[in-house]
Amino acid sequence: MASRSCTADSAFPPRSRRDPSAPPAGLIFRNALALSHVGTHDPNTAGSPQADEYSRLPHMFQPSRRALLVAMAASAAVPARPVAARSRPAEYLIRGATVLTMMPGTTALIDHDVHVRDHKIVAIGKAIAAPAAIRIDAPGAIVMPGLVDTHWHVWTTLLRNLADNSSDASGYFAMTGLLGQRFGPAEMRLAARLAAADAIDHGITTVHDWCHNIRSPAHARAALAGLQDSGLRARFSYGATRETPFDRPLDAADFTRLHDGWDEWSADGRLTLGLGWRGVLATVDGRPSAVPEAVWRADLALARDRGLPVSVHANNSAANRGHIRQLAERRLLDRDVQLVHAVNAEADEIEAVARSGASVSLAPSSEFAAGFGVPPVSALRQAGVAIGASVDTPALVGPADLLRELRMIQGLANAQAGDEMAMPPLDALAIGTREGATSLGLGGSTGTLAPGKRADLIVIRRDALSLQPRADPATTILRSVRPSDIALVMVDGTILKRDGQLTRIDRSALASAVAETSARLLRDGR
Repeated sequence: MASRSCTADSAFPPRSRRDPSAPPAGLIFRNALALSHVGTHDPNTAGSPQADEYSRLPHMFQPSRRALLVAMAASAAVPARPVAARSRPAEYLIRGATVLTMMPGTTALIDHDVHVRDHKIVAIGKAIAAPAAIRIDAPGAIVMPGLVDTHWHVWTTLLRNLADNSSDASGYFAMTGLLGQRFGPAEMRLAARLAAADAIDHGITTVHDWCHNIRSPAHARAALAGLQDSGLRARFSYGATRETPFDRPLDAADFTRLHDGWDEWSADGRLTLGLGWRGVLATVDGRPSAVPEAVWRADLALARDRGLPVSVHANNSAANRGHIRQLAERRLLDRDVQLVHAVNAEADEIEAVARSGASVSLAPSSEFAAGFGVPPVSALRQAGVAIGASVDTPALVGPADLLRELRMIQGLANAQAGDEMAMPPLDALAIGTREGATSLGLGGSTGTLAPGKRADLIVIRRDALSLQPRADPATTILRSVRPSDIALVMVDGTILKRDGQLTRIDRSALASAVAETSARLLRDGR
């Protein structure tokens, strides 16, 4: 057991042990958004040899002495977990970019700067003066909010692509049900780390971990530790395992302990707690079965009594039809409720969702692969329902490509409306940013770029052949951007990906740990 935990932990080395995938100590970025040699000169000193050398390098990253010292101090070490406070991050000025703020009614801002300080966006404008900031020159690049995933069974990332749908035994539910029982806390933490690496690589800065493999309090804490280590913004929705009898309530004592001690995990609010609720209608052996009222009320009270958000799978299969209607009839829909999938929602149910202010999370790739059905994108939009996009489960869909889900959502909207113009690309991107944040109740912190918002953003380089010729930024992002085009990912003012490299994750160590663990899970599962 000890060696298993050590293997998983090695994927996130402390910062005092340099990540071997990171650039050498004297170098920070290269190439597009190129970060040059880090020195102690002042690049604003005209005529100095160093200043002349730096001015010849493209897309310069030129730190002043003070900014360099701040950056070095901020990245010196990863604090031990759990932790209630963090060191102050570096101050950054991203200059000369095309900025998509994703604020309603706005378009691309050309040749603009974004100033980041103390975890937040300080200003967006032209020619911003910030002499103490580390400067990232980004002419031609696109800056936009980080993508917001609204529903992801993070633990299943360790089972990526293992649901091959070739037989009943290898289907998603059978495979994850069998192997999920073999997960210990070390596997939960490793899965979270793998998911985090995938998310960051794809430009996702907020993850909603709908955790339904909590087999002990230690499983929950291990999953949380992986999220905390990653630097991502995350919602952790505490849920029952799939094999938990539907007439058995959640572990209220453990949920309460976790809630009451939440400052240990996230005193700054980067991680938030929610309820992964089973709702009022369960599916047992492919058939609908009512959850006893005493059970669903007890579970729901865990969230409602503490002012926490609720997420529930509803109308996600033929056996779960009418679930939204039952929730509406019991007046259980509200602005704090997120409905997952809703592929079989009928007109009256969609109207009830719209009236209540509840939101819906869609995952077309998994909904198609699992045979759930076709999400009613057009009807939801026409009713004014807030929509979010979802990775759901890499066991079925592979990489955490949220842009893929947004492309599918756009295609469904246009096809269902019979109108090529029904959902413009900018509206599709809004689902992956602003609307997704709103569906998680995080719209006040993330999802758009504006002064006062947390600094969750990505920088996209546009020099790849696959992004040529230059076109509308939103259209380019939706249709063509790949992980290799995402040069920088920042969450809460901290850089998690730079020059295409993950800054807190050793890819090689993580890959080795995943290979060893998945092989053992499969071997033990036979």
